[in-house]
Parts: sequence; C-alpha cells; structure tokens
Amino acid sequence: MPSTSDPLVAAGNTIYLIITSLVVSFIFVWVMRKKIVRLDYIVSSLKGILCGILFWTATILLFPEISEMQEYIIIGASTIIAAVTFISSAKNITHLATPASIWMTGASAFLIKLMFSDLAVGILLVGFSLFDIYDVFRGPLKHLAQTSHDKGVSPLLVKAGSIEVGLGDLLFYSLSTALAYSVGGIPLAVLALTTIKVGMYITLKLLEKRPMLPGLPIPVLLSACVTFLASLIQASG
Repeated sequence: MPSTSDPLVAAGNTIYLIITSLVVSFIFVWVMRKKIVRLDYIVSSLKGILCGILFWTATILLFPEISEMQEYIIIGASTIIAAVTFISSAKNITHLATPASIWMTGASAFLIKLMFSDLAVGILLVGFSLFDIYDVFRGPLKHLAQTSHDKGVSPLLVKAGSIEVGLGDLLFYSLSTALAYSVGGIPLAVLALTTIKVGMYITLKLLEKRPMLPGLPIPVLLSACVTFLASLIQASG
C-alpha cells in the first residue's frame, strides 16, 4: 500500500473508493430492479462473511502473539459470528442483527484507521460527505431509499425507532471518532462524538421538513472541522 501521507495519494485513494462505491451502488440498483436473485440473502451472506473476517483480523492485530490452539479458537469464533450475522440479517432478527451491524461498522473503521494516515482519513471523510449529497439527491442511493421496504435493502440499515440509518453512515461516524482519537486522544474523541450527535440532531430536525437527507455531511463535516482545528492548535503549540 502506498504512503497515504502524500495529499495526492490520499486524494487518489478517496476518488478510487468513491468511484468503486458508485459502481457497486448502480449494480445493486440494477439487480434490485431485475429481481434476478434473492438480494437479501446475498447481502446477508456478504455481511456475515465480512463480520467473521473482521473479527479474525482485528483479534490477530490486537493479539499478534497467540498459540496455534488460540488461533483455531479465533477461527471457530469467527465462523460462529459469520453464521449468526447471516441468519439474523436474513431473518431480520433485530436484537442480533443490530449488534452485528454496529460491530461490523466499528471494526471496519478501526482497520481503515490502521491502514491510512490521519491526512488520508480526513480527506476520505470530507470526500464521502460531499459524495453523499450527490448520492442521496441524484445518485443510486435515491432509488434505494425510495425502495427501503425491499428486503434486499434491510440488511444495510439499522433501525432506531422510526429512523433508519445506513451502515455506511455508522462507518463514517466511527471513523470520524477514530480520527479525533488519533489526533488528540480521548478528550478530542469525546468532543468529536458529541459534535457528531449534535450534527445528527440537526439532520433529524431538518428531516421534519424533508422526506430524505444525506446522513454524513452535517455530523461528519462538523466533527472533521473540530478535529482539524485541534490539529492546528496542537501544531502551533
């Protein structure tokens, strides 16, 4: 993996990931319209596999020196997590599917932060926040949101009362907090988390006047601004 401390490389990574997300979204919408496969089973399967892999990867990274027996135990636990995630998502067992979704987004954010520099993560957050505006109002996500009753979409959402939050939103909320922690430790992470909650509240209030809004721009950009200001103060001090 190239050094992500270079602004051009970081921007290139962001553009690449945005294009990839856009292509996958268009494919997702096309498959949903054609109804050629049970999309909910495919998404649930991929979600289960990802959760299992993330558990194995994160555990190995956190505890690199383990015995062969412990590694077998981790593999077994990863397999169980993958199976439980698949079944709970496919059957819409909320009390199991929701923790699995939260784990998946948090672990993904953890691994992304390990792989990329603070600069790269900051550009990634800003880039996807701006992309989210297009995706919701003009892009494929607009169609997906209009068909949120479809079973194929449900594994990609977390429900909190009457509000549905996409897994992508949770991923970037977690990544914003991870960036703040990397820059300023626990105090800045708590401040960033508070800022995200304020941004979510503002978004929810705006949703009272509009049927649909992007979930990233206000919370993530507010958090990114706070983190950026903290990094400037830290650098000048």
